[in-house]
Amino acid sequence: DHEDRVTMARNWGADLFISVHADAAGNSSVSGATVYTLSARGERRVEGTARTNGWDLPIEDGTTQEVSGILADLIKRETKSNSSIFAELLIPELAKAGPIVRNSHRQENFFVLLAPDVPAALVEIGFLTNTSDVQRLSSEEGRLKTASAIARGIDAYFARRDVFFAAN
Repeated sequence: DHEDRVTMARNWGADLFISVHADAAGNSSVSGATVYTLSARGERRVEGTARTNGWDLPIEDGTTQEVSGILADLIKRETKSNSSIFAELLIPELAKAGPIVRNSHRQENFFVLLAPDVPAALVEIGFLTNTSDVQRLSSEEGRLKTASAIARGIDAYFARRDVFFAAN
């Protein structure tokens, strides 16, 4: 279940959550990869979903309610920002492995993107309704290229983060 995936990522202390999928479209000419991060509509769901699933934010006990609210907002904002940074680093890598759709970084309200404190992206690696994408994803070489592209995107994200933290 989606809830279980996000809960496991949070329980394991994940620094990044990536949900990998293959897409489908009514038009068989549509092909390529897409990366989704949290939309404004999804942002409005985060707090309620976190409460429902027991995804408490790591805010120190004894903090006033006002300060806790500010800290929670900052955590959610940083999470969304880091998700977008990852997407922007991943897309050029995916483009090296195969086609990407126009406007390849999109925002959506998907459940797997709702963790308030784990940067997340849903990656559609191609369309099962497109012959070329199916050929690419059915081949060992195509899958390896796609997996390697995702790995390079992850490496770029953490390298950038490490530089940022080192500078502070």
